[in-house]
Amino acid sequence: MTPAPLLHHLRAVSRVVERRNTDGQTVYVVQATRRYAAPRSAVWAALSEPRRLARWLGPISGDLRVGGRFQLEGNAGGEILACDPPRSLSVSWELGDDRSGVEVRLSDDDGGTRLVLEHSASPSEHWRTYGPGATGVGWELGLFGLARHLAG
Repeated sequence: MTPAPLLHHLRAVSRVVERRNTDGQTVYVVQATRRYAAPRSAVWAALSEPRRLARWLGPISGDLRVGGRFQLEGNAGGEILACDPPRSLSVSWELGDDRSGVEVRLSDDDGGTRLVLEHSASPSEHWRTYGPGATGVGWELGLFGLARHLAG
């Protein structure tokens, strides 16, 4: 039996997988969209404050500003490419030999916040083996964790 909070999350997320041509190269984009009841400032804080990020995604270290490098404990690291508080964040996502990119956009949505996460990956061996699960499964769990964190 699926616990009610997880079932609610699975129904609340819209998922899209696309193949795009970027600068003459094929990339696969996994997009997850979800509305959170929390205001955008609270969602942004959960995405950008290390102590809050650690509660739902994992401990983070590094130089947490544009151009700086970060490392999530036991997970990926990368570079912070762009940051427009409290609207958007773009980072490179590096795990082993795989390099990809993650962009998160926030907008107001009827008293809450709409979060759009896009993870763009080149057709690597990891992608060929796992397809959209190469990036989507981890984010599914992360967005669920974010929902639980925002709910207290």
